[in-house]
Amino acid sequence: MSLVQKIGKWVTENDNKGITTKLGCNRVAKLYLEMFPGEASYHTAKRYCVMARNGEIKYEDDFLEAKMMLTGEADEVETADFSDPLGLLIDFPGSWAEINEPYVVQGVKRLGICNDIHLPYHDKFAVQACFAEFKKRGVDGIYLNGDIMDLEDVSRFEKMPDGRYLRDEIEVGRSFVKSLRKLFPDIPIFWKDGNHEKRLESYVASKAPELVKLFGMDIPTQLELADHGIVHIPEHKVSRFGKLWIAHGHELGLKSGTVNIARQVRMRVGVNVIFGHWHKSQVDTSRNLADEVHGAWAVGCLAYLKPRYTGVLNQWTQGAATVDLNDDGSFQVSPFQIVDGVVV
Repeated sequence: MSLVQKIGKWVTENDNKGITTKLGCNRVAKLYLEMFPGEASYHTAKRYCVMARNGEIKYEDDFLEAKMMLTGEADEVETADFSDPLGLLIDFPGSWAEINEPYVVQGVKRLGICNDIHLPYHDKFAVQACFAEFKKRGVDGIYLNGDIMDLEDVSRFEKMPDGRYLRDEIEVGRSFVKSLRKLFPDIPIFWKDGNHEKRLESYVASKAPELVKLFGMDIPTQLELADHGIVHIPEHKVSRFGKLWIAHGHELGLKSGTVNIARQVRMRVGVNVIFGHWHKSQVDTSRNLADEVHGAWAVGCLAYLKPRYTGVLNQWTQGAATVDLNDDGSFQVSPFQIVDGVVV
């Protein structure tokens, strides 16, 4: 059994017994390490705890073994033949590849999706209008779809000497997280890293690689997401909500100068997808030969529309969307735009 499976089973069993149910993943990780010292780092134990509670850990090998014991099908299970003609086992090296399956959003019927807030360079009135609309529409889950933070101080671009530093940006992010959880105390909230959140990891890796594995050098810890019950989704992952896929946009490999970005994304991915990243509000749908209708929804940003690095003219728009999920996985996307702090 792998370490992730071991920790996952331990967390699940103790949650079911009511021992760790009311504990956050940070405290659960510390408890695990007290019982099994040296097995994992604190950061790893906490991450696996979050994965276990989100149902992200798979136990196929254990399931297969249990099935064979119960049904007596051990002799009937077909396995791949990795022997050569001489009957010698071919011992290939282990793979370093990470399993990158999509995160599946569960337990939600009406999901509010917004992105590109770019704290602390956000438009406060647009942000207020967005979450007020989420309240009005009765969302039972919120998906923060990347670039919620700007992290200008660790970017590769020129910084303004305004006396504001990374710690100040982090404080704004923490304040936002606290306010959001206060506004929506009882519903699941998902935080997806975008390319801007990746800036912190990239900066540390390039400037001080010795600190990469140091606890706390990451967005979830800095913003205390686990303490607020917010699920963290890494920047390289996409998510799935029924038959709708959710991506920030930078993962798709398209250039930022694309004019009709919704059409380009739809043609590239070939599935129903909602995304941000380009700060535009667009929709594009098409029917294929199998009579399947696929759509792509570009969701506008909640950032200030005239930052100094774009000048006074760009094609950005502000907005967000809600998505209603049906029992069969089908869905209805209801985007809305925001103009001068008002939903239109």
